[in-house]
Amino acid sequence: MLWSRILVISSCCLLRVGYAFLARRQHGIKGPGAPTLQIDTRFWSSQDRADEEAPSEPIAVTIDTTLSDDKMRSLFAWIRCAFDRNPYDPNDVYAYYYSNIELAIASAFGNNLPKDSMPAKLMEMAIKSAGDVNSKEWEEALIGDAISRRERESASLGAMGAAQWSGRFMTRPHSLLDVRNFTSVDDWVKTLPRGCKRTIKKALPELQNFTVTNKLIRGGKASPHSSYAHFRCVVEHEVRLLSNIYGQSTGAFVNALAEAISRYMGTTCMAGNIKEYRDSESNKVIGFAHEVSKGRTVRGQWFYCDDDAATRYVWFHSVYDLVKQAIDDDRIDVVDLGPSGTDAFEYLKSKYGFEAVVDWPAIADYRGEFNYEEDQNEEEIMDDMMRMMQEVFRRKDA
Repeated sequence: MLWSRILVISSCCLLRVGYAFLARRQHGIKGPGAPTLQIDTRFWSSQDRADEEAPSEPIAVTIDTTLSDDKMRSLFAWIRCAFDRNPYDPNDVYAYYYSNIELAIASAFGNNLPKDSMPAKLMEMAIKSAGDVNSKEWEEALIGDAISRRERESASLGAMGAAQWSGRFMTRPHSLLDVRNFTSVDDWVKTLPRGCKRTIKKALPELQNFTVTNKLIRGGKASPHSSYAHFRCVVEHEVRLLSNIYGQSTGAFVNALAEAISRYMGTTCMAGNIKEYRDSESNKVIGFAHEVSKGRTVRGQWFYCDDDAATRYVWFHSVYDLVKQAIDDDRIDVVDLGPSGTDAFEYLKSKYGFEAVVDWPAIADYRGEFNYEEDQNEEEIMDDMMRMMQEVFRRKDA
């Protein structure tokens, strides 16, 4: 059921609601002081939403692109409804709309939605059903389906670049580090330029006032990073990233929100483990690194952190920790940091010994099973049977 929801939410294309999305920079707005976006949208009012043929007038919804905790909590309350509802259930008249990213953004960040409009009513229902959205318990609560080990492994393959190692098509170059010649993480640090060594020394938890906890993603359980506390990190990370790449444009802000929702749902469906970063004093989640190990390779699959963690060397610590983990694990030969979104990021990885390789499957061996810690996954009889059947068919095709 979860996969149908992800596909609908990611598509942003629910034409039946009569919703046309058009973003443009508001005239007269200069600089980041008053970032707004005009969205021309057609949607039904609460009175005529049941009639698909009912006429509707375009309403200009001003989107306030100032990222606030209240707005992010409202957006997450909407997403919880998308998780809890089935968009293909004919008896659930609201699920279809909760699966629309554009309606979610307009409802959470719109300043002038009419109170009787459908998006406003849907948001009101979402917040009411969410409970106390300002409580610590709500912020830390894990949501979503309990996804099986087999489904998590399947969901991980695309982001890992399976299309290239399976021979279907070429992906982007991956940044790789062969750790077979290192006996300890100190051996790796010794190979780094002086500036990189200084950065690694600064990235210590005790110096930067953060804690690091390894949390296992278990088959048949909700993801340990499926809470609002983690969603907030993804949103702030994506908004900051796209702002740095494209400038502080309003279009980039809306695209970043849509990207954050998609990436949050993606990472919480995958296998592996996360390294969770929290502020030592407040215990607030400030970031997480998602790692997946398969064959002779460990992949730094995803990394997200909030604006505070971006100044505290959290990413550099995550790389150091991943390299140390790989060196200490006899099953692992290569650390894969994946493709880079920009040339600058690819260059940054290269300074730490990660070489961008076009034919990366020739070095990063992903053949073999996913690697787990002992007792990470509970026995799932039906899931294990499906895995056995897949292996039989794979051998027959080989």
